[in-house]
Amino acid sequence: MRQSHKFLEAIDMSFYRRYGHQMLIMVGLLLFFMFSRQALANPFATPNDFRAESCPSGHKKYNIANNASTDPSLSFWESGEELRTFTFNENSGSKVFTISFSDIEDIYLGNGRSESPFYDSLNGVTSSAITLSHISTTVKTNHSLTVQVDRSVSKIGYKIQDLDSTGSSNQIPYIEEAEAFNNGRLTYSPYFHEITNNSKVTGRAGRNCSLNECNIDATWPYSTANSPVVLKHRNTRSDRGLTSTHSVGYSDFYFCLAPPKIIVNKLLDGSRVDGDDQFRIELQRTDNNAFVEAFTTTGSNDVVTDNTTTVTTLTEGVNYTVSEQIINGNLLDYQTTYTCSNATTGTDVVFSSGEMPVNADGTRRTFAINNVSYGDEITCNVTNTPSQYTFSGTVFNDNGGISSNDKFDTSSTFTGNSAYFNGIYDRSVESGINDINVQIRLTNCSDTTYATTSINEEGKYSFSFPSNFISVGQSGCVVQDEPNEWTYSVDTTANEIPITITEGNYTYDNLNFGEVQINNTALVLEKQQYVHDCSATLNYSSILDNETDPSLGFSEVTAKVDPGQCIAYKITATNRGNIVLNNIVISDTLQKEGVDGATVTSTLADAISTADGFATDRAIGYNGTITTQPFSLNKEAPRSFYFNTQYGTSNSNTP
Repeated sequence: MRQSHKFLEAIDMSFYRRYGHQMLIMVGLLLFFMFSRQALANPFATPNDFRAESCPSGHKKYNIANNASTDPSLSFWESGEELRTFTFNENSGSKVFTISFSDIEDIYLGNGRSESPFYDSLNGVTSSAITLSHISTTVKTNHSLTVQVDRSVSKIGYKIQDLDSTGSSNQIPYIEEAEAFNNGRLTYSPYFHEITNNSKVTGRAGRNCSLNECNIDATWPYSTANSPVVLKHRNTRSDRGLTSTHSVGYSDFYFCLAPPKIIVNKLLDGSRVDGDDQFRIELQRTDNNAFVEAFTTTGSNDVVTDNTTTVTTLTEGVNYTVSEQIINGNLLDYQTTYTCSNATTGTDVVFSSGEMPVNADGTRRTFAINNVSYGDEITCNVTNTPSQYTFSGTVFNDNGGISSNDKFDTSSTFTGNSAYFNGIYDRSVESGINDINVQIRLTNCSDTTYATTSINEEGKYSFSFPSNFISVGQSGCVVQDEPNEWTYSVDTTANEIPITITEGNYTYDNLNFGEVQINNTALVLEKQQYVHDCSATLNYSSILDNETDPSLGFSEVTAKVDPGQCIAYKITATNRGNIVLNNIVISDTLQKEGVDGATVTSTLADAISTADGFATDRAIGYNGTITTQPFSLNKEAPRSFYFNTQYGTSNSNTP
């Protein structure tokens, strides 16, 4: 991995460079699509093929039977029904063909027919067809026929039966006409028909055809999934005062699906880590690892050329992998994502999108495309973004979500809450701290600061740097600088978090700093006193606790003390949090103050030593501050400290 050995001191420029690269990619894609639209509206489109009732070579044909006992068959069309779907059930996924009629006018209700369209064979007119009969009262559009498939089709078509005119050359109540839209094409019989632009066929006046004598093939070339193809049927003539019935039938519906196809594009979001890094994309079969298509990009910095496959034909029932390698560089210098889409709906093809998985040695990334079938039109984009180091975390209130601010509470409210004062950001119950005066610095763990930021309103912070920001194995520290005056003055974590950069790891998150307010600190101190007459044989362990009268035992109740009397003190330290408290030092200053015109002085009545948990020897008669030695405290393992004092006054002979 090619890395620099220094942190970058300016971090904002990475944002602007990234933004600029994204804009260039967007412009490039726009130009690509503009060019593609000029060259070929859809890269998956197959060449137009208007040969009647045939499919292009290698394509799969689906027929709707004119008359059959099982679906899909036209014979299941119910009279008066204007829409029906025909489903082809296959292991590779169902294909749905839809026929619908609209704008139906002037329906003929004779010949025992009460509804139209209907499925039947009319004597001498139509054969096993969906038939519509109209009365030729006026010149108008009689109906529209729309057909669509839920797959991209290479071809779609059907037959039109009995499009003609009346048999009389003198009196002509109707002339039928059919016009195909959406790039459709019609055949015609020159004796019975005239044709315009290969898409509109009009019956010749006075020429009436019999069964199968003037059939027309209607054909549409490539269309995308669910794109409707439309044909309109009209009556173009009606002699005044004459009426007649004209019928038309539709049969032999079919569509064609091309073999599955794929295009793989290589994109770069940003500039190469090294200007000569190139990317190789390979498409392989998984059954025999045979290469199907491959390319290696060219270009330098943020320009990527030769970065796409041709439209590649796949084989139904075969699974494939798309893999990426890097030439001249390190694949782990980039974060690689992929997105795939299928222009065809209803297919069973399996793929996903997201981070492109990397193999164990970090040399190849691969994803799978499975269950491809006819009609699939798959586009996959593989996008490389130069890897960025990201350092992030949250300054949080480590109170376990407890609302109580009782600094002496050692009940299960605190001790039974595993999230309280544990040094871990428990997001479900704890929240970040909102204080813009808290600063987070990225340093070399010594006297050099590389970047500084403030926490946001949710207590979060983040630093981002390009991949040549720091070398693998190099260390740094994230440091929290707290305000001088701050409500959250008790730390549950250290204010400096060390980091060591490891191979392939660009994200260093959860670098969190825990705090609590003073009343939520884990250390609880309880001080009790016992008033006595300076017994020479004082035994601390035999003195009762929690008495209401301090002359009977240790008590939190304050009592009047006469000069010359002694007070024994018990200080109990309890850890109600979930982490060990280290280096605790408790200090207490013996009293010396004015009371009723006299100076009351408290002095040690017994010498103390390190064996009692205090820091240094103190002699009898000492007045000042005494301290414990540093100690550690586990959760719910209280520790008590004792010392004995005697009270006197400056105008008294009492020592």
